[in-house]
Amino acid sequence: MKEYIPQIGMVGMSHKTAPVETRECFAFDTQVLESFLSNAKANNILEMVYIATCNRMELYFVSPHIEEATQSVIHLLEQFAGLTREYFEPVLYKKYHKEAVRHLLCVASSLDSMVIGENEIVGQVKDWYRWATQHDTTGTILNKLFHQAFRTAKRIRTETEIARNPLSIAFIAVELAKKIFEDLSKQSVLLIGAGEMAELILKYLTKFKIGSVTLANRSLHNAQRIASEINQDATIITLAEIMETIPNVDIIITSTGAHHYVLTKDMMQEALKKRTQPVFLIDIAVPRNIDPAAGDIHDVFLYNIDDLKSIADENLKTRLNETKLAYEMIDADTEEFLHWYESLQIVPLIAKIQESFETIRNNELKKYRRRKLKHLEDDDFAIIEELTRQIMTKTLHIPISYLKELGTNYHSKEAKEKSKLLQEIFKL
Repeated sequence: MKEYIPQIGMVGMSHKTAPVETRECFAFDTQVLESFLSNAKANNILEMVYIATCNRMELYFVSPHIEEATQSVIHLLEQFAGLTREYFEPVLYKKYHKEAVRHLLCVASSLDSMVIGENEIVGQVKDWYRWATQHDTTGTILNKLFHQAFRTAKRIRTETEIARNPLSIAFIAVELAKKIFEDLSKQSVLLIGAGEMAELILKYLTKFKIGSVTLANRSLHNAQRIASEINQDATIITLAEIMETIPNVDIIITSTGAHHYVLTKDMMQEALKKRTQPVFLIDIAVPRNIDPAAGDIHDVFLYNIDDLKSIADENLKTRLNETKLAYEMIDADTEEFLHWYESLQIVPLIAKIQESFETIRNNELKKYRRRKLKHLEDDDFAIIEELTRQIMTKTLHIPISYLKELGTNYHSKEAKEKSKLLQEIFKL
């Protein structure tokens, strides 16, 4: 009996290989995708999962003829994206068997992401896998593979430090605020000026339910725009009212275009005479808006853009150091999956043995029914049929259990030799 097992393959493109203007051509809507997958099935592709995010497009598939299936997938991409394969094939990567398995585990675990350790990718992969199962395009192999990928991603997230230290400067600022203040919902923030990074920090703070927001800006229109974008009621003041407001706020973010210090050490000392609680100063401006000497004041925590960037750089180093452990986990889980995958080689042999014995049983029953047992009523003969089926099942129980045990270690030379011997014994 020739060993048979469908093979795993994948093709894809990502931010590492293709520009966004190419990737976006393969972001199919669900209606187009349904037609794509229907065509794939007609091309001897047994299972398929499509994944599309802002940074990648990947197709995982299972077929008994993997090279032909790969060409079929590329042809379908050409057809549905409306691009010639000469245009996009150079940016496609193709992976098979172990490489395809390992790649999916890396993707789900964020090791192939633009930002290593980011949280979004595993959820996106789960969403696309769920869509595939709902549309009946997965089977035994891809179901097992994707669940393995989700387990690996969870393990890496919980057993390493790869995702525990943020890389976003805005998020780092919020994390620092959470360390200084126990409950952000009881704190207040003052934004002086505007700027993309400063507004992003403010948005993060409102996401974490900051208590109250005050906006100080030369332009009333700009202040109203910011209040609208953060979707929270805000008090709008003039720049002249800043000193009156400082004693009543816990977090101050500065991002003005001024070329002088908006807040000096003396100004902060004077304002804080009326305050007993810590204050967190975030100076995002370049040139800086806050006198660095203000950081020397008791209970004043001052961070500028370089301070936050330094923390981000250190966090990135920590994440990169953790990738070694993460890759070791991925390699171990890849091998575990492949052991299971190779054990599928034993399934056709078990089926052939059962089929062979069932054929013998049926032929003998028919022969005896025509000759020696023709006097029996159908109900009585049915009892004999059931008896012989039970005898056959119990007789095959030990050899089939033995084969299943072989299957758990089918990658070994000894298991393959024993499997071959059984095929010869049963003339399969």
